[in-house]
Amino acid sequence: MQAAVAATARSASMPRDVEDEHCSSPGLLLALLGHYAMRKLRAVHTRHELTPRQFQLLAIVCERGAMGQRELGHAMEIDPSILVTLLNPLEAGGLLSRRRDELDRRRHVVRLTTRGERRLAAAVRAQHEAEEELFAGLEPAQREQLHRLLIALNESLSGDCAAAAVDEDCEQGEPD
Repeated sequence: MQAAVAATARSASMPRDVEDEHCSSPGLLLALLGHYAMRKLRAVHTRHELTPRQFQLLAIVCERGAMGQRELGHAMEIDPSILVTLLNPLEAGGLLSRRRDELDRRRHVVRLTTRGERRLAAAVRAQHEAEEELFAGLEPAQREQLHRLLIALNESLSGDCAAAAVDEDCEQGEPD
């Protein structure tokens, strides 16, 4: 009952077109859809004993091959201290290895293990299934267009996104 009264009061004080505009603004829609997608993908990754950030880390190392820890941090656009909190459990779980570079003892090289490759492959399949559900309402051309637009937006905001992700990790107390 109180919700109906509050809705009526809002409707009386705010013209419908203004309310519609604010509720369907691109930024708000992106935030709401992003939250929904993150919950869905987090559930998929959790079933494979990964966080979304750990999934990203494994995917980067799989795609690019063995790489220095500093280079990996730059690729993920995250602070070295956050990277270490992602690497430690993956190494403990046998999904990757970190070894000192024989040519430069200051450098740690991160490699995906066979176990890590298998876990990532299973998580990738599950993520694709979840994405099929997420994007089921779009035609293939629309999916491709959305993909291109999201890449362009990400590239234009990459520094801001990295800073926001670090802030969010600190607020939540755990890296994703």
